[in-house]
Amino acid sequence: MIKEKLADSELEIMRVLWENGKPMKASEITKQLQKSKSWSKATVHVLLGRLENKGFVEADRSGYYHYFSALIKENDYLANETNRIAGRVGTSLHSMLASLIEADELSDEDIIAISDMLNEKRKEIDKK
Repeated sequence: MIKEKLADSELEIMRVLWENGKPMKASEITKQLQKSKSWSKATVHVLLGRLENKGFVEADRSGYYHYFSALIKENDYLANETNRIAGRVGTSLHSMLASLIEADELSDEDIIAISDMLNEKRKEIDKK
């Protein structure tokens, strides 16, 4: 179970690592983030250090360049955060999903994707 919650800035770094799916140099992460952020390489290094201390990232320092990799999968983090929010507001995941549906915030693509996921989950349960 994931114990730490990420700050928004740390989550930005993790998104870059998750999207790329491979070890990256801090300069590569900085370059990718500069499309939306004005962070320096030093800022990215500080955030990577925090993420490493929290156990979200590992650094390969065996060569001249340091490469950073995500240790936590995106889906695992998102599932953990969803459960954390449900617990914090004192509701069930069922109630959270119901509120999203009732708020009319779901697109047709969202509804199809959720339906497909539920059908897949049902198949998994039926096999057991």
